[in-house]
Amino acid sequence: MNLKNLHTNRLILIPMTLEITQSLIKGSSMEVEKLGIKCDKKWPTEDTMDILPIINSSLEKTKIPTGFETWMIVDKNNKKIIGDIGFHGEPNKNGEVEVGFGLVEHERGKGFGSEALEAIMNWLKFQEGAKVIKAECLISNKSSARILERAGLKEVNRDEELIYWELIK
Repeated sequence: MNLKNLHTNRLILIPMTLEITQSLIKGSSMEVEKLGIKCDKKWPTEDTMDILPIINSSLEKTKIPTGFETWMIVDKNNKKIIGDIGFHGEPNKNGEVEVGFGLVEHERGKGFGSEALEAIMNWLKFQEGAKVIKAECLISNKSSARILERAGLKEVNRDEELIYWELIK
């Protein structure tokens, strides 16, 4: 599959490749810079660094991005990566995928999260195996909850720490 970048009014979503992932794990942005973009000084975030080994493991199997890994969120205005969005793998046997996203702190509250989520969900509409979109966020993360709700996901459960969201395609 030849995966293309996703474009919105203000953003470009670029799939992370194996080379980019391995470069970031080593603390280098060299592979990113080959694309003509830069990393915001606060990206990759701690959360992104935590999931890079998982993304790397997935990409080592597929060799090329399927779209169900992580996409870098690039601000078209300054060509900087300001966050990332993606899935926790391909749809499971029930057609469920889980989406997650994060932005560098100083870019939050500008609508970038909603814009990126809308783009990735539009892409997902054309992926046959995906029937249910799931997400979770901390109860204290009101901004993420608003973004998920605006995107059409409904709260299906919560515990003392997390809110669980779902959207049936």
